[in-house]
Amino acid sequence: MNNRLPLLVVIVSAAFALGACDRPKGEGQVEKDTAAAQQAATERTAKAEQEAAEKAASARTDVRDEQRDLGHVNAIEGQKVADAKADGAHKVALARCEGMAGAAQKSCKDQADADYDVAQAKAKAMRAATDPKP
Repeated sequence: MNNRLPLLVVIVSAAFALGACDRPKGEGQVEKDTAAAQQAATERTAKAEQEAAEKAASARTDVRDEQRDLGHVNAIEGQKVADAKADGAHKVALARCEGMAGAAQKSCKDQADADYDVAQAKAKAMRAATDPKP
């Protein structure tokens, strides 16, 4: 019988504890609990919105940096392409000049060199105008 008494006490205590869970709380306590839950929800929402805004701002910064890098690469590569075209045109012009003699050849080569210098200057100016990283 001594072994059954503690078991009986535990069972009766559990029954009363579980029975107490079904009792409604008083109106004042419900309002207090509701207000606390609303406050906690508002705080969690505000924190989540703040974190979302910070992450979005960070992502925008990353995108801006990547776009700037892309613009820089495009400007450099554009200049390289323009320089290659100018170099090719210069070599073709000089080859044509070889068919001439004397002053005509010199004048032709001078014109080819001048055209080459202008093309290179344009390529450099194009890069300067489009490169976000001077």
